Amino acid sequence: MSKFLKSAHRHSFRDQGIAFPIRVLSVAEAEQYRRECDALEAQLGGRPRTIEVRQMHLHFRWAYGLATLPSVLDAVEDLLGPDLLVSATELFAKHPHDAAISIGWHRDGPYMGLDPDRTVTAWIALTDSNRENGCMRFVREANRRAAPGWKTRRGEAPSHSENRLPAVAEDQMADVPLHAGEMSLHDVYILHGSGANQGTNKRVGFAIRFTTPECRPAHGRPPAILARGDDHYGHFELLAAPGGEDDGRALDKMRQSARRHLEATLQNLKQPAR
Repeated sequence: MSKFLKSAHRHSFRDQGIAFPIRVLSVAEAEQYRRECDALEAQLGGRPRTIEVRQMHLHFRWAYGLATLPSVLDAVEDLLGPDLLVSATELFAKHPHDAAISIGWHRDGPYMGLDPDRTVTAWIALTDSNRENGCMRFVREANRRAAPGWKTRRGEAPSHSENRLPAVAEDQMADVPLHAGEMSLHDVYILHGSGANQGTNKRVGFAIRFTTPECRPAHGRPPAILARGDDHYGHFELLAAPGGEDDGRALDKMRQSARRHLEATLQNLKQPAR
C-alpha cells in the first residue's frame, strides 16, 4: 500500500526510472525556501558553482527541514521502505540568461558510490522549472539498467562521453517540467541532463539523495542524517540535526562538508561501487 505516491507515480518510477510531478510544498512554502537558497548563494558570492553548495542539511536548520519534510519522506518511503537516510543535498540554481550553467548528460550511479536499488534522488522545484529556464530532461530507455556507462568495473574510470547530447530521436527525450513546490523522484540508472537558462526567470532546485541503512557505501563511513526509522547497521556516520549556530560558522562548516563530498564523489568515479 502506498503512503503517498499514486499508482501512476510508482509505475512510472518502475518503468522509466522517474516519477513526476509530485506536490510536496505549497507555492508560498516553496518561496520561503527559495529565499533561503538565494541568501545562501549571496553569502557564497552570488553565483556559486553547484559543487560549492552541497550538504546544506548538515549545517542549516532550514535545509534540514526541507530534506526531511514529511511529504517528501512519505513519497520516498513508498519506494525504499520505512528506514531512510539523507546522504547528500545539492542546490541547482540557474540564473536568467546564463549560458554557462548546464548539466551534462549522465547517470548518477558512478558518482554516488551507493547500492543502486537502495538509492533515490528527490528534486524539489523551488521555482517553476520548464524548458525555457533549463528544466531536467531524460531519455526514455527500456533497458536503462543494462545500459553501458551507468557503472564500470572496479578500477576503471567511467566514460564521460554521455556528457554529450545522446544520439537518440527527439521523441525519445522528455522534459520534466515542475511548478514551484512540486518534485520529481529518479533512480541512479536514468540518463538525464538539462540545458542552460535562456529565460528571464531564475530556476532553483533542491536535490536530496536518499538511501537506506542497509546500503554499504563504496568507501568509508560517509556522514548522513537518519530522516526516518532506525539504523541497525552502522554503515554511515550518523549526525544530529543542525542547531541554530551562527550563520558564519555554519557556512564555514558547510564549505568543509562540500569539499569532502566532492572528494568522495571523485573517489567514486575512480573506483565505483560494484
